[in-house]
Amino acid sequence: MGSLLSWAVRKGLRRGVLGGERPWLVLGAVALLAQLALKVLNKQPEVVFSEKLEKGEQLIITHRDPSGHNGRREGPTAQP
Repeated sequence: MGSLLSWAVRKGLRRGVLGGERPWLVLGAVALLAQLALKVLNKQPEVVFSEKLEKGEQLIITHRDPSGHNGRREGPTAQP
């Protein structure tokens, strides 16, 4: 379905914008919106780390509180 939508976007926008044909422009716009909707609705969680653990190994996941600021580290000159 993705290749059909890509074709419709390309063809529709090319013939609609450059060729001045309104039906193709509408087709291209609808196909573009359908592509964007599919990307948003089918969003899969991103895998940021994957590791196979051997028997006896462990993985500890922690989260540190940003201590009341926006999470960015302060530069060395900002320390008291």
